[in-house]
Amino acid sequence: MKRWAGWLLSGVVAGLFLLPLAWMLHASFRPEPMIFQTGPAVWLEWEALTVNHYMAAWRRARFGQALLNSLLQIIGIIGFGLFINSMAAFAFARFSFPGRDLLFALVLVLLILPIEVLVIPLFLTARDLQLTGGYAATLGALILPFSAKAINVFFLRQHFLSLPTELEEAARVDGAGWWRIYWNIALPSIKPALATVIVLDVLTHWSDFIWPLVVCTRAETRTVQISLANLFTEPPIQWGAILACAVMATVPVLLIFRFAQRHIVTSDLSAGIK
Repeated sequence: MKRWAGWLLSGVVAGLFLLPLAWMLHASFRPEPMIFQTGPAVWLEWEALTVNHYMAAWRRARFGQALLNSLLQIIGIIGFGLFINSMAAFAFARFSFPGRDLLFALVLVLLILPIEVLVIPLFLTARDLQLTGGYAATLGALILPFSAKAINVFFLRQHFLSLPTELEEAARVDGAGWWRIYWNIALPSIKPALATVIVLDVLTHWSDFIWPLVVCTRAETRTVQISLANLFTEPPIQWGAILACAVMATVPVLLIFRFAQRHIVTSDLSAGIK
């Protein structure tokens, strides 16, 4: 009985969270005059549903180009970030050098700084490095400032610390250098943690708004969130196109989280056990 009650309560809570998404999905197919109509009959009028909003959103928001820009941004951040952050985390976990603890403490201080505090210094730096204006330069401005991330360094360092040192010591005896130990032993041992970092980076930077708003000054450089926001300001304001664009911006994140969920669970369980 208690188990059924728990399942029922979980289903109700899940339904409350999923209800806005279900409404957004269904409303994105309704004709414009019916979007904000309420009542059970609205959900049953399947004959009136249309895909015109999706075509309008794809055209007006230039969603294909925006999707490509966001994908390139995330791929660049993940590609550079995994390499930089994992090496920094491994160094903090395994190397002893003067000032290590102080330097790590300074890295952790970055966790409390919101993006709003860093926008102006980042923009001035990007401008001095000529990372504003052109398409390739704007992609560099979207990627480089967020490749090294304090939270990822901290998270991966904790997983490196949880690894036993005996295998690394045996590799050192056999003549393996630190690079081989890092690449062939340490990294494969924390694959669930790396998958977690990837998913968190995707969720974080897919919804980036402030920084892309500052540096994406041309229509061809806009990311998904900027293109969606422009539908609120560029007349005519069509809620169907806005909702359709919101659905297309939400689906990739849901799919990525769905297929990477088991890696996140594995990472959390291993961290808790160790």
